[in-house]
Amino acid sequence: MPVNAPAEYFKAEEKFREAKTREEKIRALEEMIRLLPKHKGSEKLLAALKTKLSRLRNQRERAAKRKGWIKKEGDVMVCILGLPNSGKSRLLNALTGAGVEVSEVPYTTSEPAVGVADYGGVKIQLVEIPAAFRREHMGLVRNSDAVLLVVNSERDRAELESVLKGFGIELPVCESRADEEPETVKERIWKVLRLIRVYTKVGKKVEKRPIVLKEGSTVRDAVAEIHKDMLKTFRFARIWPGKYPGEKVGLNYKLRDGDIIEVFA
Repeated sequence: MPVNAPAEYFKAEEKFREAKTREEKIRALEEMIRLLPKHKGSEKLLAALKTKLSRLRNQRERAAKRKGWIKKEGDVMVCILGLPNSGKSRLLNALTGAGVEVSEVPYTTSEPAVGVADYGGVKIQLVEIPAAFRREHMGLVRNSDAVLLVVNSERDRAELESVLKGFGIELPVCESRADEEPETVKERIWKVLRLIRVYTKVGKKVEKRPIVLKEGSTVRDAVAEIHKDMLKTFRFARIWPGKYPGEKVGLNYKLRDGDIIEVFA
């Protein structure tokens, strides 16, 4: 028994004992590891929990490969959910140029379809989930960063929300129509992800591919993302637009979406 473990830890432990699926066991173990106090007296238990978690994740990965699991690529992965004939494939094509077959016949898409959209240099991997909502496909949704619902009516919204709830999926969600302007949809996706793009500058050259950080990130976070060793020799950074072009700032300066940063170290 772990020393001074909070009550939440034992609730997670009970969830693990009662879990009937691999995913439920993985979630419970992840929660147990997060809640377990980290000190010398808990080292053996922590190691045992991590071993169990690693074994279950390996099993999941092997099973996923057998089922054609899609590898998460790009900066973020967003799954597209919609009811039959809602326009998911049409929207995926509009956003990414994936060239997925579009048909009026329900359930034409039987396997997940993938495309990549560009948003200011950020690569957004979009995965269309077949409307049959099979368990292995919904596992992809659980592994994503956000969900894009193709909604044409209140009934659509209610049914899709019920699907997410039924699979225990709690992720950032945004909505769109199949005929909505692609750039508007991308902006909506980006907003719900709560991320920012920071572009690095060296001399006169600004990189087209940004660093992707969480909202509220600072210069310290950006520098660590560029190269952690730069933190040891960091002197200052210049920011555009800032209060004025090239404003001189320190590590605690809070960055905004679209900022350009030049680091001096």
